Amino acid sequence: MSKLIINGKNKLYGKVDVKSAKNAILPLIASCVLLDFEVGFLNCNEIGDVSVMLDIIKSLGGKYRYEGDTLFVDCSSVYIPELPCELSKKIRASVFLLGPLLARFRKVSAVTPGGCNFGERPIGMHLDGLKMLGAEVSGSEHLYLRAEKLTGAKIELPFPSVGVTENLIMASCLAEGETVIINSAKEPEIACLCSFLNRLGAKIYGAGTSRITVHGVKKLTNKISYFKPITDRIEVGTYMLATLNTGGEVEISGANFLHNTSLIKKIYNNTCKISLESDKIYLKCCGVGNGLGFIKTAPYPSFPTDLQSPLLAYACSLNGKTVIEEGVFKNRFAIANELKKMNANIYIDGNRAVINGTNRLHGAVLNASDLRSGAGLIISALGAEGVSEISGLEVIERGYFEIDKKLKQLGADITKG
Repeated sequence: MSKLIINGKNKLYGKVDVKSAKNAILPLIASCVLLDFEVGFLNCNEIGDVSVMLDIIKSLGGKYRYEGDTLFVDCSSVYIPELPCELSKKIRASVFLLGPLLARFRKVSAVTPGGCNFGERPIGMHLDGLKMLGAEVSGSEHLYLRAEKLTGAKIELPFPSVGVTENLIMASCLAEGETVIINSAKEPEIACLCSFLNRLGAKIYGAGTSRITVHGVKKLTNKISYFKPITDRIEVGTYMLATLNTGGEVEISGANFLHNTSLIKKIYNNTCKISLESDKIYLKCCGVGNGLGFIKTAPYPSFPTDLQSPLLAYACSLNGKTVIEEGVFKNRFAIANELKKMNANIYIDGNRAVINGTNRLHGAVLNASDLRSGAGLIISALGAEGVSEISGLEVIERGYFEIDKKLKQLGADITKG
């Protein structure tokens, strides 16, 4: 098992570039199942989850290739509407293929998807929505979905789930009639998917709002050669928090500050200066910040759950108290026990973490149990006194491309072990 070895207390200086968002490119790849031609996605890194998703596409009969940082996906030859068991269990995003495969073949078989383990994440909402479009579902561990035809429906989600919203959008693109998704998620990644599908000939309205309407078409016929996904707002936030936790000055290019407004509001004027220009965020640390008060994770545009662990790690080194309430996933405080090994003062009460900051964090032997807690451990290790060893690098690399090299270029003392 690979690990990172970090000698802390090195300030970060320089520039770092962020490319296409993991949470945007995965549903875009899935949506290619609806097409019978090749599309190139610009500005893409070969991160772990994307590689697994592409292997799933290949197992279905599709093709892919990279030319530099452009990813080409061709699903014209896909012929197997059956998701491979072992690959599907590696990533949660395999569930995105249910809708497109059902729309194309009117049947699909799959296993319960995998991914990070931080609480129960059932796929019942996905299946319930697809049922309303006309699918019949059988099985439990191994699922079988069939539909003589897909017909538009009015679907109200009990929770604004990003994945469910995306799955239903893709399925309803080729359904007969109108589909209305009420209480839909508003994340930028959904707007990105809708923009892509609309360029191909879909008729989707309301992306970015809580009510999305899709008028089904028989086929997506507008051929396009390239599409540029949005950049990764979670990766941007991770580098911002790493900079603040170590001190120094960093310019992050490829950033959309509007997508990180909830984070910027929390750290703005907290002993740091932030300048925004075009697709760049310039961040200068001016000392140890104060506790951040109360923060609750919730669907966009509120504070994102994927930045909760990185923010919690940063809060451990601040002057004063921070209270974080996790409003999206249960049991997403696995990072807390690891940070306590570094002398962090954290108290967990149900879905709340109370952090009393200290400037006495020290290095420790740590384990990344999931992608975002791994990023948080890196942030803490960069700012701690002494050496930390973080195992589980393969988990971190599911969503961060060459994070060790990027941090080393900024001045971090970091190596792979």
